[in-house]
Amino acid sequence: MAPAPQASLSDKLGLLPKTGNVLLAVSTTMLTRPFISSSKPLDLFRDVAFTAMRSFLSNVNTPLEQWMTNTTEAEYLAAAKKLKYTPDTEVLTSGLKVHRLGAEDAEHTILFFHGGGYNLGAGAGHLIWLHDLVEDLSKQKSVNVVLPSYTLAPQGQYPLQLQQATEVLQWLVSTKGKSPSKIIIAGDSAGGNLALALISHILHPHPSVPKLELKEPLAAALLISPWVTFVPDDECVRRNQRSDLVTPVAAKRWSSNFMGSTPTDNYTQPLDADSTWFSGLDNIAKDVLIYGGGGEILIDSIKSFAHKLQQAHPRVEVVVQPRVGHDDVILDKVFGYEGRTEGTRVMEDWVEKRMV
Repeated sequence: MAPAPQASLSDKLGLLPKTGNVLLAVSTTMLTRPFISSSKPLDLFRDVAFTAMRSFLSNVNTPLEQWMTNTTEAEYLAAAKKLKYTPDTEVLTSGLKVHRLGAEDAEHTILFFHGGGYNLGAGAGHLIWLHDLVEDLSKQKSVNVVLPSYTLAPQGQYPLQLQQATEVLQWLVSTKGKSPSKIIIAGDSAGGNLALALISHILHPHPSVPKLELKEPLAAALLISPWVTFVPDDECVRRNQRSDLVTPVAAKRWSSNFMGSTPTDNYTQPLDADSTWFSGLDNIAKDVLIYGGGGEILIDSIKSFAHKLQQAHPRVEVVVQPRVGHDDVILDKVFGYEGRTEGTRVMEDWVEKRMV
């Protein structure tokens, strides 16, 4: 693995003009919102927040971006203190750390791969949402969440993260004795990409990743705003440019760091695969739910991919929540909104029905 990128003094000093750019963009958004009739966030707060995030993500470099954000482990420990749960981390043979929310002996497990473009660790929103998910589902079911702290790019590049995802699922089945029928694999954004890569690997073993065979299908797969093509260039990118926080510039930086010099393939860009690639998916996951926001720049690619997956599996459901942006269920936790979003309610109800 390459050393983690380090932010230089000039990178840090460059935050000042970047902050000015953010403030200018936010001011413009506040002034123009009343006159915008095209796609825009649900309220002024989200509009301002998305604007600030777009401005920052489009003008920052990787060392500075990673310097300003925490690791998955740090966020997990911070959430444990805030939400008053006991940290429970195991270290696998490779050194990969796996964090758990909920009781170790729970009957059902959600193996969750976090988003962040493969460049950023799980954020506070991830940990709060996952904690609430366990709390809500545990009222009816015995369930925990397993959250791998996979290596971020560019320190680790494809297919390392797929190797780690495979290792975790193998560990759950072989070492922890979990039945695949009691495991749901899930992920948001890049984590959804990783979940799909893992499914592809089970169907078509990757030559650089240990083979993984399941004796029975997984209970389900839950894909939240999955990243199915790295830099989309379709009409919805322009249509939803104001109602989302993700930008093509950021997507290109993240995917370049993740792929390095390796060409993309069906594991990394599942939208490129034809439906026959996923033939046999029903033997890997009994049910699949794909969730996206009608206001995100990825939504057209998500819907195109979902249609392709439905041709290979009769039990693929698609839910598009109108007007919301990328990863809305996670971001609402970051923004401090209380209660369950409609998207969270739909996903929790769907997941609960698959825990049998």
